Amino acid sequence: IGPTFQRQGHQPNRGLFWLSAGPAIVAMTVDESKVLNLKASEHANKDYGSVSPGSPKAHQIAAMPTACIFILAVELCERLAFYTFTGTQEFFLEKTGYSLAQANALTTAMNTLCMAFTVFTGWVADVQLGRFMTIIIFGVTYSIGGLLATTAAAPSLMSSGLYLFALLVLVPMGTAGIKSNISNFGADQYDVSDPEQVAAQEQFFQWFYMAINVGSAFAYAFLTTLGTNGGMGIPKEYGYFAAYFIASMCMLFAVVSFVCVRGRYRTSPLQRTSAMADVCKRISQEIQQGNRWARLAALGAALAGSAIACSVASALLQHELSHGHVLIFSMAAFALASVGALMIVISCESPDWVSEIDLPGVSLSAADTRGFLKLLPVIITAQMAFGAIYNCMQYSFQQQACQMDLRIPGSGESQFAGSFFMIGDCLGITIATPIAVGWFNPLLESRLGNYFSHEGKFLFGMIVGGLSVVLAAYLELLRRSMPVMDRISNCAPDGVHMSELSAVWMFLPFLLCGVGEIYTNPVIMHLAYSSSSAATRTLAVVATLLVQALGTAIFGVQITALSQFMPNDLNDGHIEYGYYMSLGIALFFYVSFVRSMRIFRP
Repeated sequence: IGPTFQRQGHQPNRGLFWLSAGPAIVAMTVDESKVLNLKASEHANKDYGSVSPGSPKAHQIAAMPTACIFILAVELCERLAFYTFTGTQEFFLEKTGYSLAQANALTTAMNTLCMAFTVFTGWVADVQLGRFMTIIIFGVTYSIGGLLATTAAAPSLMSSGLYLFALLVLVPMGTAGIKSNISNFGADQYDVSDPEQVAAQEQFFQWFYMAINVGSAFAYAFLTTLGTNGGMGIPKEYGYFAAYFIASMCMLFAVVSFVCVRGRYRTSPLQRTSAMADVCKRISQEIQQGNRWARLAALGAALAGSAIACSVASALLQHELSHGHVLIFSMAAFALASVGALMIVISCESPDWVSEIDLPGVSLSAADTRGFLKLLPVIITAQMAFGAIYNCMQYSFQQQACQMDLRIPGSGESQFAGSFFMIGDCLGITIATPIAVGWFNPLLESRLGNYFSHEGKFLFGMIVGGLSVVLAAYLELLRRSMPVMDRISNCAPDGVHMSELSAVWMFLPFLLCGVGEIYTNPVIMHLAYSSSSAATRTLAVVATLLVQALGTAIFGVQITALSQFMPNDLNDGHIEYGYYMSLGIALFFYVSFVRSMRIFRP
């Protein structure tokens, strides 16, 4: 997935300014003076996180405010750059001396850090800079990190140290600043006092997700293959350098464009206090009163945070630790994540234990606190359920493709990168989203009614996503039964040969996973946004991203625990065992999701 370019706040000495909405092509007009969030708690302060009044009218293209186009452009380019990095990171690290398991673990750690840093960037946006300025600052940080990775990939340098600093510090920090704010900032451009805008806002999250995958498609279709093979006059040894430079400049261009149209955005005031801090204070107050549910929630959060730390430490210390010690770290992360998530779910399903006490220095009402806590079990179980499937696609599908026949038809011996086939996931989303929004969803909603609400859509996405993993496991069994070619794969570890089964078949599981995604991730994003008060929306996004980090931590344990079945040459292993484990985890958390939703919406 920010408020204004100018400084904002409640105190006069901060200089309270608002950005006006600029002109655009007219298809529908909204009254900016209406408050955006009609579902905010009645107990919340009138201007606590709400959209600023008094702005001129904004114009729209179809049902989308034109300001959202530039918001989507930032997300598109951020994902373009991100997937260029993650789609080539394992292969780059393998070229600089890392094993397949080590490179995979570091890529997982990067994703985990992107989510973990959102705690800081969400706080910055809410009480320090506002969403708009936060997106700009961390977008620039992202661009600097990309340019440092570009420098590290220069053939004359090939520095894994500089590369990892860029991709484990600067790029994750930039990603966190953007992801914790950009989707809410886009949704804030809609006026939900207009019934048509309510429907348009829900569709925005699917268009937002499509923008993610348009950027991803360009990364996987062009930049990842450029990185591993070169092309278009760029020698292979300069492939990573060129791919990273293009991705970094796209990100920088998107940030500049975002700034240039600053007058078109609807904005929000800074919050007087951090919603996260207020929630923690209210839980702390209940702990002091001897409430056992509050203790359970606090302990669960502490264990979940420790799990993320253990997962990252395990990945970063793989060079220094023995396999046994790495396995201990990983199993500790798995146990902490599982127990922590369970404690949070149990304690927060019915958070009536949060009392109506007015606490000094706390702006968030008890009702808003209860609403946020009650949403947590839904977010946790949903993200864990589909995350188990998504992580297979994100990591293992690519490794599997790298040992299939990667030759590009009609190009001699040139090969696709394994990550190229991620374009199947992107195409599935890009093609299916307009069909779903314009025809399929309205059709099923008219015939099934409430059966195709958030829960029904999520079930459909889980079924399609699960089928993608089953198909990938079948293709792996088929690949191992095929003869091994005398040609070496360009994206597998050095010296590993391809099998005769064409890698084009991997488009199918990638495509199915993409269709599953549009019925899971955007659905939960909209559910979290629409069910949160204005004051807790950023916190809901941060919670969603942290749960994703928890999911990648658990997946990192799978990688380590099953490393003996995932050797550098997959012909000597059983990568499908990881698929079976992921399907089991997905099923367990889906059943938990159904239970949580029945409590959330009795």
